[in-house]
Amino acid sequence: MNEHLSGNPVLLSAITVSGNPEAEENGPLRLNGIDLKLEAGEWLNLVGVNGSGKTTLARLLAGLTMEGIRGTIERGFAGNGPSPYVMQHPDAQLFGENPREEVNFALEWRGIPADEIPGKSDSVLSWTGLMPIADLPWEQLSGGQRQLAAVAASAAAEAPLLVFDEATSMLDEVSRASVKQIAEQLCQAGTAVVWVTQRLHELEPLQRVVAMAEGQIVYDGPGRRFLLGDGRAETGQTPCELCGLRLPYLAALALEMNRLGKLVPGAPLPVTPAEWREALMWP
Repeated sequence: MNEHLSGNPVLLSAITVSGNPEAEENGPLRLNGIDLKLEAGEWLNLVGVNGSGKTTLARLLAGLTMEGIRGTIERGFAGNGPSPYVMQHPDAQLFGENPREEVNFALEWRGIPADEIPGKSDSVLSWTGLMPIADLPWEQLSGGQRQLAAVAASAAAEAPLLVFDEATSMLDEVSRASVKQIAEQLCQAGTAVVWVTQRLHELEPLQRVVAMAEGQIVYDGPGRRFLLGDGRAETGQTPCELCGLRLPYLAALALEMNRLGKLVPGAPLPVTPAEWREALMWP
């Protein structure tokens, strides 16, 4: 896949989006005073309760047009056109009759010469594990396989930015892992990824998390601090809880075990299964 390792960031400055473009100044807002910078090759987790504005923000980052926008948007490394946007429901975003056609359409959209499309299509289908089912119609494929085809088409676009809007929420664990792995590989190759999710146990301790509440950004920082705050239960709610989300089990367990003095004093509290395995080795 092509690498996208340089370029000016995507910048959103003082962005307000009205719930109704005809609304007065005091009308309903979907976004209110958003300032955000996204760097080339960055992984950004976007979280928040339903109605918090995260999907509106994700669509803006993808360059999708909408009415009622005030403020400044600079697309930077992402370019002037819209970025691939993988949605929750695969059937809403498929245009071909099967995975091969879907990938071919993406390659045609990129302007790839017709004689090069078959080889490039085979490469993408093989890389995403879809080659054995490449020519089967959608009705013979599972929801996870159809979603994987949508992801493959987005990957074939070789865009510098991809947005996944709860793209794994309807999938089984195997399909979910496949989609996440492809997204991670694309990011490692230099593609910026905006990962909208409600599955907070997916958050990595050092990854950037942007949390939304009532149309505003209420947290922008590393995953560990979002989930655990400063790690002391007596200080009250964590940033995760303050924006109305429930702590994932391992994060809640870390706070309680730390309160009971069962974890290494002064060490970062464990968030991931790997960190927990290491923490439990402490006598």
